[in-house]
Amino acid sequence: MRRVVDGALRGRAPVILGGPGMGRTTVVNAAAERLRAQGVEVAIVELGDGDAELGASPNGVTLRSGGLALHRALARGRLPTLEGRVVQRVPLMLLLRRDLRAWTAAAGFALGEDELERAFRASGGHPAVFSMWLDAHRVSRSPDALEKRLLASTAELFARIERELTHPELAKLWAWLAERRSATVREIQRATGATKAALDRFALAGPVSRTLGASAEIEVACDLYLRWSRR
Repeated sequence: MRRVVDGALRGRAPVILGGPGMGRTTVVNAAAERLRAQGVEVAIVELGDGDAELGASPNGVTLRSGGLALHRALARGRLPTLEGRVVQRVPLMLLLRRDLRAWTAAAGFALGEDELERAFRASGGHPAVFSMWLDAHRVSRSPDALEKRLLASTAELFARIERELTHPELAKLWAWLAERRSATVREIQRATGATKAALDRFALAGPVSRTLGASAEIEVACDLYLRWSRR
């Protein structure tokens, strides 16, 4: 969110990009509130999963959110400008354990480390799935009951993720990784021929995570989605 606010204040046109349920609306609205608190006039344009055009900007600062289709369109060439503002891409990724720990504390949950670890493994740090996990946790703390409730509440979200993963660019990557659970980035690139841009969109799609650095890895992070996809 800091990147979004700072970019807007520096004259850029931020575009928040993420797969289904990755919190695009939450980030856009929170950033808009911060900007308005500083006296900045802000407009919000929320684009759907399949929208690939940025569209015109209303007067003042405009914050946009979009999905993988828009990410593909923006990645085809140099970043465009909108009314003189350079487009700033802000991709959303899965949350880390420390993020979930802070979230549960802020929401007033007193979770033990074992419960938090189960929640992390089930959700993989996917914000929408973790939010549903917390809602289910209010009703029952039994692991079996939690999973049953979660599988029911996440069905629509998982169907949206599945549609993204059947895109020709991502289908081969998902089929390869789902069987192995984890691999180095170099391994998946050798096996599938994936480009960095494709791996970026693969991570944006939702059920996988990436680590960067010399030993960069990619893995299936959301266990619940993996079980749902093999139903």
